[in-house]
Formats: sequence, structure tokens, C-alpha cells
Amino acid sequence: MKRLFNAIITVIAMTSFILFAGATKEVSFNISGMTCQGCVGKVSGILDNTPGVNNYKVSIEDKNCKISYDAALTNPEAIKTELLKTHFTIGDAIIEKQRSSIFSRIINIFK
Repeated sequence: MKRLFNAIITVIAMTSFILFAGATKEVSFNISGMTCQGCVGKVSGILDNTPGVNNYKVSIEDKNCKISYDAALTNPEAIKTELLKTHFTIGDAIIEKQRSSIFSRIINIFK
């Protein structure tokens, strides 16, 4: 009986996670003015404290950053506003790709 109960709870938890997980999107920004690893650290520090940013890669060689974010918590404009606090020149957002939850896909069927 305990095993069955645990299995039911696990299925409910996994279903909730799959259905209600937010859409993850990726965006990149060109950044002018970065000259050293300290500059990379400055950008990284801002992104570490930006709500909704899940993952990022700042490249001094490519002079850009690629950011993965939760679309339910933030958007490219908000991220750019945070990046402007570094006082570097931040280019317009370049939308990379989007991964949506099953729940989002089901809702889009009925739109």
C-alpha cells in the first residue's frame, strides 16, 4: 500500500512539473567595451542577480553574452536594462530559441 501511495505521489509531482514548467527562451546581446576578465565578471555579477536568468555565457572574444531565461519571470528588455548597469554598450536583443512546456503547447492548440 505504501509503495502504491509513493508511486501515485511521484506521478502527480512529475505531471505537475511537466505541465506547469515555464517556457525557457534564449537571447544574446552584443556587448561593446569589455576588455578583460574583470569586465566579464562585472557582466556575470549582474546576470547572477537578475531574476529569471537560468544560465548564461559571457564571451570576451565574441564580445557578447548568451542567456537562457524563464519567460514567466523576465524578458529581453528587462535583462538589457540590468546589463546597462555595467555601463558597457549593450546591443539589441537577438532571440535565439525557445523551449516550451507541454502545458504551453496544449494552450496554443486552442488559440
